Amino acid sequence: MPTPRVSVLMAVRDGALYLDEAIRSVLDQTFTDFECIVVDDGSTDGTDAILQRYQRQDTRIRLSRSGGNGLSYALNHGLKLATGTYVARMDADDVSLAGRLAAQVRLMEERPEVGVCGTWIETFGMGRSTVYRNPADDATIRCALLFESVLAHPSVMIRRDLFANTGLLYDAAMLHAEDYDLWVRAAQYTSLANVPEVLLRYRLHPHQVVRKHEATKRETARRIRRRQLERLGIAPTAGEEALHESISSWDFADSREFVSAAHVWLLKLTEANRTTDVYPRIPFQRTVAERWWAICAASTHLGLWTLTTLRRSPLWGDMRLDWKQQVKFGVKCGIRKRQHA
Repeated sequence: MPTPRVSVLMAVRDGALYLDEAIRSVLDQTFTDFECIVVDDGSTDGTDAILQRYQRQDTRIRLSRSGGNGLSYALNHGLKLATGTYVARMDADDVSLAGRLAAQVRLMEERPEVGVCGTWIETFGMGRSTVYRNPADDATIRCALLFESVLAHPSVMIRRDLFANTGLLYDAAMLHAEDYDLWVRAAQYTSLANVPEVLLRYRLHPHQVVRKHEATKRETARRIRRRQLERLGIAPTAGEEALHESISSWDFADSREFVSAAHVWLLKLTEANRTTDVYPRIPFQRTVAERWWAICAASTHLGLWTLTTLRRSPLWGDMRLDWKQQVKFGVKCGIRKRQHA
């Protein structure tokens, strides 16, 4: 049997509710040169029956089982089974759009320096849908990783040989943020990219693992961010680390004190990077400036003080705001001043 170009890798535990739709979206891809490896991580519902049915229907489906040890173990097991040039992640509750694999293979073929490639995603299933337009270029992605993962895990395609040659695998100790940790480590070996197009629909539902373990995920992400801060030569105090967590999770406090403290911290990050050059300098300054803009935009209720603070910041020169954004922001600050006069 010829080696497929792509190995689609899915791990599932008790995913019978949405598994049919997820597998169908893989089999309906316009790019057809793939195998689909599904690792059943100890399911006790109807998952196995669904997988057996699809395996009988399509020879591209390969089934395997792991011992119920969790996502990292299941995915590492699947990576060892993969034979394709590229490995495309897929979750058992999401939906890949028909052109997803074709678009990612095309990017990876055209840009051999890229070892990890995600896509934009759109949420569905609970409430209003949201499109996440993560940065597409390597420099901005690696800078943004200091704050959060900007590679949507179920949308990612990786270059298998790169991971095999460097020993990159999921770290089971990075519970519920194993993907974030992997991208940070992968950035030391390869370029990162996102296809700037919605190619995966990310399902929101009450049974998601991430919803059940949100506190664990936050703690793991904090450890990943602290490790990056240390690479910058920063040993944050407890207060600084808490502030960085708030900025990273878009959880901005409603006060002048928070805005001022966030400003000091962001300036400290840019100065540390000027010294260490861990991140490409100009993209890093723009990434930090975008966070500063988001903080100020969420603080227009503080009136003209916010406008003055924004404009006087050294980060102002790294912002890329058009005149409409500036006018709208100024008007909002002015209105808040009048309301509290």
